[in-house]
Amino acid sequence: MSLKALVVLLSLLVASFGARANLIVNGGFEAPAIANGSFSLLPGIPGWTRNFGPSIEIQRNVAGAPYEGFQLVELDSNGNSGMFQDVVTSVGQTYSFSFAYSPRPGVGAASNGIEVRVDGTLIDTLTGIGLAGGLTDWTVFSYQIVGDGLTTIDFRAVGTSDSLGGYLDDVRLTVPEPATLALLGLAFAGLGFSRRKLH
Repeated sequence: MSLKALVVLLSLLVASFGARANLIVNGGFEAPAIANGSFSLLPGIPGWTRNFGPSIEIQRNVAGAPYEGFQLVELDSNGNSGMFQDVVTSVGQTYSFSFAYSPRPGVGAASNGIEVRVDGTLIDTLTGIGLAGGLTDWTVFSYQIVGDGLTTIDFRAVGTSDSLGGYLDDVRLTVPEPATLALLGLAFAGLGFSRRKLH
């Protein structure tokens, strides 16, 4: 491989690894796209499967702004619901699992509960009192999990089933930064080796 080609490849690796590829499909709930100022109740959405309850609700600037992008999910649609996604992971590999959570604006803690499960194990239960004035109050939660070949990420509304519940956005499952840096180090070593060969 020429030095020029290796430099181009290295640049692509840096850009790719810097973004830390997200293994979650549709983690920002941007699909399906809906009209601004509206919401949609769906039996499932791309990347996610409903595992109980009436529907998954996607909102686009209805009652509070998303954490990122244009849309968010509320699991207490017409009633408490849940959704999951199966992700292929490497056995024994440590991953960073994160997401943004906000209580629904103007709604009490009893209605905003969401359980977070990985491979069926409860890892957290979230709730909070929603802010007044239609303002979301996002917090990013992050956990380290170990891959087992097929990892199931599962969110369930567990507050009062009254069509008003907590919000989710920007769900991510990534390889932690140290592994990314090690791969970049190997790429730099390859670049050095290539340059020695050319001279």
